[in-house]
Amino acid sequence: MGYQLAWELTRELLRDHTSASYAALAGWAYTPTGAETAMWDRLELEGLLKKRGYRPWKDRRNDTLRAHRLEDPRKRRERLARRQRLKDRYHITE
Repeated sequence: MGYQLAWELTRELLRDHTSASYAALAGWAYTPTGAETAMWDRLELEGLLKKRGYRPWKDRRNDTLRAHRLEDPRKRRERLARRQRLKDRYHITE
């Protein structure tokens, strides 16, 4: 598949802002329904939003399916060692 054909197919996906494909390409956490989009638009018009243009589906912190960064093994060992020292100092047993 050539670059031109790939761009034409992608451009067709980008036209429909309600599709799951568009949401995936845009990096959204989920695809909102029409009613949800209308509700957030109404809240913004009424001035009830603290942050102008806020939409929860665009917030990357809401993405429960995104892989989280794993902890470095060295840092994990150090953290567990500090925890063990605290347990030993305060005589905590589990």
